[in-house]
Amino acid sequence: MSNLAWRVITALIALPLLFWSIWLPTPFLFVGFVILATLFGLIEYFHLAEKLGFIPFVSIGICGLLGVHSLFYVRAIEFLPALLGLLLGATMVQGVLTERDFKKSLPSHAATLHGVVYVGVLCGFLIGLKRLEPPELGSRFLTFFFVVIMAGDVAAYFVGRAFGRHKLAPLVSPGKTIEGAVGNVVGSLAAAVAVHYGLFPALPLAHALVLAVVMNIIGQLGDLYESLLKRGAGAKDAAAVLPGHGGLLDRLDSLLFNAPVLYYYAQYGLPPT
Repeated sequence: MSNLAWRVITALIALPLLFWSIWLPTPFLFVGFVILATLFGLIEYFHLAEKLGFIPFVSIGICGLLGVHSLFYVRAIEFLPALLGLLLGATMVQGVLTERDFKKSLPSHAATLHGVVYVGVLCGFLIGLKRLEPPELGSRFLTFFFVVIMAGDVAAYFVGRAFGRHKLAPLVSPGKTIEGAVGNVVGSLAAAVAVHYGLFPALPLAHALVLAVVMNIIGQLGDLYESLLKRGAGAKDAAAVLPGHGGLLDRLDSLLFNAPVLYYYAQYGLPPT
């Protein structure tokens, strides 16, 4: 079966579950999906670090990720710096007590902390969006978030395959093209218009279009950043969890840096109704 066919099958199974969880009045299923996806993503990240010979502190990283998500769930993200400080202290203690290969100490500690921030903190903002009040507001923002990013990805895939001639970042990701990147932006803009008129009229159209462009650019940079990490580790995909899509980290890459953008817009940028 072709890679495209696996992509479609996986999407047909996963997307209805995702949007169902988004629109449930209780946050538990969506939060559970986020935690599960980020746990897999963090483990995949640590495996990439291990390919480079580093020894991240997996248990500390997982505990840190769960702690971060708990803060987002109880709407207490002002305590994030304190939690990350505790995490730093935990890696320091474990390193002093157990480290034997001192040349790997710095990169191993850095990989642990970077993994928690890169995967845990950034994805935690998705939980923050789901916990907005009233709950329907969070559901609308999350729908806008996923539809805009996914529409851009789909457009980039087909435009890139049909018209892609000029490489976007050949050293980092040889398969990506400038034509595909342009199609990505157009797809996100079209999706933003559709969501505005079909679901979220309280989000001004001008705001929706600006958000779509910003999120699209950030998403493409996030995708390239994850490709940079994989290339450094000599891996094509972070894992093979999702048929046709690679690992969870491969699906999260364009979402991670965008989650805080939309969260803070929802908090401070949306005009009052």
